[in-house]
Amino acid sequence: MTANAPAALGAVLIVEDSPVQAEMLRRVVEGAGYAVLSAGDGATALTLARQHRPAAVVSDVSMPVMDGYELCRRLHDEEGLAGIPVVLLTSLADTDDVIRGLNAGADCYVTKPYDEALLLASLRAQIEAPPSPSCAGGCPPMRLRLGDAVHEVRPRDARQLVGLLVSTYESAVHQNRELRRMQERLLAANRELEASNRTLEAAYAELRETQSRLVQSAKMASLGELVAGVAHEINNPLAFVLNHHATVSRALVQVEAEARPHLSPERARLLDKAEERLADMAGGLERIRDLVVKLRTFSRLDAGEIRTIDVEEAIDAVLTLLQHRIRDRIRVTRCSGPAHGLDCYPGPFNQVLMNLLANAIDALDAAAGGGEITITTFQDEEMMSIEVADNGKGMSEAVRERIFEPFFTTKGVGEGTGLGLSISFGIVRQHGGTLEAFSEEGAGTRMVVRLPLRQTAPRAATNTGAQT
Repeated sequence: MTANAPAALGAVLIVEDSPVQAEMLRRVVEGAGYAVLSAGDGATALTLARQHRPAAVVSDVSMPVMDGYELCRRLHDEEGLAGIPVVLLTSLADTDDVIRGLNAGADCYVTKPYDEALLLASLRAQIEAPPSPSCAGGCPPMRLRLGDAVHEVRPRDARQLVGLLVSTYESAVHQNRELRRMQERLLAANRELEASNRTLEAAYAELRETQSRLVQSAKMASLGELVAGVAHEINNPLAFVLNHHATVSRALVQVEAEARPHLSPERARLLDKAEERLADMAGGLERIRDLVVKLRTFSRLDAGEIRTIDVEEAIDAVLTLLQHRIRDRIRVTRCSGPAHGLDCYPGPFNQVLMNLLANAIDALDAAAGGGEITITTFQDEEMMSIEVADNGKGMSEAVRERIFEPFFTTKGVGEGTGLGLSISFGIVRQHGGTLEAFSEEGAGTRMVVRLPLRQTAPRAATNTGAQT
């Protein structure tokens, strides 16, 4: 129990069993200029009130020994204390709290957690209010409807009835206002969280795409190095065999001129067969040399530099690498206009061709009996056009609209990454060109690449590749 020297505004008795809450109330009330008396339960508060008669009582409802309702009744039952206004602090959990406070003689309700300004305003209004005449013998009981229930109450006087109900309404309004503010803050926080989630989702998608592109880039770089190494290793013994084949062929011609007249028919047939085999060997060696040239063309490691390439030569190189999938099952038709050079990053450009042709083969793999791929190249004064068309099953409009989205694929799990066309679209765009898809279900698909013949400004190259 503590008692401070009375201030000009009078003393306020604070009744609170929680030391923390009691200290917070003391600071608020003293800060407004009032002296403070403190008690931890209703019984101690009643003794203090008899000794000092405070200007008002601010009491918690739930306390040991004697609760706030009983303290309020006891104060108003004593002649010298009956006029002390009582402000009850409560959570106002239901209407029974209002009825109990009204019948106990409480003058004002302030809900917890309380607003300091509202608490001080209520306290000041109770202290400054003029005394009201009490009903003789107490006011008669009245019936009060709150919600769906009807309660019998006996107010101390009309001012107590109105004051308690008004303060209850004020507290409810204050709580509602705080709830609205909290709701607005929650909505704002939710909007920020949604925006953060969208940003994180976009960053995660970009990270996945970048990761996949890096993986594909590493794969294609490894493939390029492997192909270049194989081509180099094949090229050295190939040159050796070609040179010796030429030497053997020339020697055989010289020997044949002198030896044939002296050969028996059987030996002459063996000589003819040897010449045929040498001719077949020459054809095979030329095919190997052509394959090596195309492998070296495909595996260009100068992706970071713009080069002028022969588009038909690049198509030949890609078709060579895909020959094991084409074989005799798929017919490839070439339609080419006048040959002119194209400025591009060779490695990424080859990846675009690889992706488009591989997708066309995939479309025909699903069709019985193979099919046909038509590759058309033509150009005007400024642009090169490359069309890859297949007579496969085609695509629906819904699928066609999404084929350039990263990770979108119509293939089964493990059959495609959904990045091939997305990466190809990015490579073509980096070259200042366009990539469009034309398709109809049951009527095949036509992919059209248009690229400027000349690159006027260097752009960052992306050496990546994957099939959708």
